[in-house]
Amino acid sequence: MGFSDANKFLEQTGPLADPPSGGLLDACTALDGPPSGFERVWAAFEPMEVMQKRGQILRPQTGEAWQFLCDEGAALGGTDWAPPPLAYFAAGLASSILGAVVEKAAAHGIPSSAVSVAVDNHYSLRGSILAGTMEGLGQNPDVSVGINSDALSAQEKSSLALEAVSSVLAGYLMKSVFTSAFNVIANGKQIALDLTHWDQEIKASALPIAALDASRSGVGASGAAYVAKMSLRPDDPSFIASGGSGVDLVQNRSTVVSAAATAADTLGNGIFTVDSGIGRPGAAIYQFLGAPDAGAVGAPSSACLIAAGIGFCFMTQLGRYAEAKKRPVHDYRMIQAIDIPLPGSDGSQTPVIGTKLFLNLSEPDADFAGDLANSARRTCFLHSTLQANLRSKIVVT
Repeated sequence: MGFSDANKFLEQTGPLADPPSGGLLDACTALDGPPSGFERVWAAFEPMEVMQKRGQILRPQTGEAWQFLCDEGAALGGTDWAPPPLAYFAAGLASSILGAVVEKAAAHGIPSSAVSVAVDNHYSLRGSILAGTMEGLGQNPDVSVGINSDALSAQEKSSLALEAVSSVLAGYLMKSVFTSAFNVIANGKQIALDLTHWDQEIKASALPIAALDASRSGVGASGAAYVAKMSLRPDDPSFIASGGSGVDLVQNRSTVVSAAATAADTLGNGIFTVDSGIGRPGAAIYQFLGAPDAGAVGAPSSACLIAAGIGFCFMTQLGRYAEAKKRPVHDYRMIQAIDIPLPGSDGSQTPVIGTKLFLNLSEPDADFAGDLANSARRTCFLHSTLQANLRSKIVVT
């Protein structure tokens, strides 16, 4: 769990020099494009060692292509060498909100260095994983906006912050109810699920072990790492732990994931630094480079960080169920598509998040494949978050 090992591992994080081809992402070309008024963010994911995962995110609208790594802490049997899924999601929300607040504050002559954003996301996990009653839920987030300037009154700052949250991707994700679509291919065969399906044909029915290219450079032109393990949360005698271990078969626990974002003046070009991690004493804090919804050269946009978190969370829940059933699945891949509104969209259409899961089981078992996907759907915090109309509490200082 050392910092040097983690940051060496995270050197695989970074931009993809050329759009990836082959394996998972070629399968995306066989699927329909986004509806009018939306852009589609594509992502591909594969397992690594233990709880570690690799994801590649493509955002054609901005020309972005990124590779990220994910891990879990000791509570879920991980090595804590990379951020957990919920830290990516929180970092993306904080980047999204900060981008809008910085832009609106600039119109009043307030520099970006005077602005900060903090997000606390709340989640719960209840029930038995083996009995099929375990459910992960996303709950109302807390947002804190800091504007260190006398150029605006307290009421003007509050109005600015509310308008900023309402106008960006973070606000859209919290208040919009997405349709989740799932499709499972197990050992080359379609598995019937009692869920909404993607019905389009795909090109790949089985995928090679090395579907994604692993070679990246984890440091940008600015000299800053795209993602780095920075510190551990300090002890807090007032902290009350909720529930037991993350690997318990029966859960009744709550989790807070926090992110704090500031404009990185030394990096320039509209790049932010975001510290994000589980809100628990002793938990690792990871620092991300982030950018507003529209993107910025040298850092992933909020949409790319958010897409990574959603896919990684579903992958973790797949692993959780397989471990609980004592049937580890080592050869699986996933592609994901998230529809988000383009600027100026009227938002009249229901957004969709689609997931295609490819399993290569040592012994074909359609029932297990279906149970695996259904369990991941129920327990994925971020699919739950996107399927709920959440209301954020916004505090401005």
